[in-house]
Amino acid sequence: MNDGVHFQSRLPLAWQTDSSQSPFEAARFLDVLGAIEHLGDDVPDPRDAKLDLQLVWLARLLTPALPPSVEVRIGIEHAVWFQQQALPVGTRGWVGFSPSATLPFLLTLPAQVIACDAASGGHRVAARWVIDDLGLREAFERMVFRHHREQIRRKREASL
Repeated sequence: MNDGVHFQSRLPLAWQTDSSQSPFEAARFLDVLGAIEHLGDDVPDPRDAKLDLQLVWLARLLTPALPPSVEVRIGIEHAVWFQQQALPVGTRGWVGFSPSATLPFLLTLPAQVIACDAASGGHRVAARWVIDDLGLREAFERMVFRHHREQIRRKREASL
């Protein structure tokens, strides 16, 4: 599972057997997250800042508790993480994770377990994304590319 474009992070993440999100809702969340987190040096309009704050509060209300944070590699096609419980290969479900500390909302994306190996007192789980909705797929890929580019930028700055 070597997605060319991926990022590694410590994020709240849990395997779920169901999801209450529609693909539209998940895609819009990713679009809004991209707009909020990557303003650059621009100062937002005060009206936008108020709306951003309301969105943060709403995200906290909708996701009052996040799962524990784990080390995860999220790529365009796969996700790999460690957890205590084994998952049978072939199982379909949802990977619930919060890709942002800014908007602490549990995004759930459909996936299928393709590997689960015992490792370090737990299990290394690999799942491939099963995102059929084109709008959600594009929004997700943009998020992965943003995080991927940001990790490359930070590594370059650290090596200077």
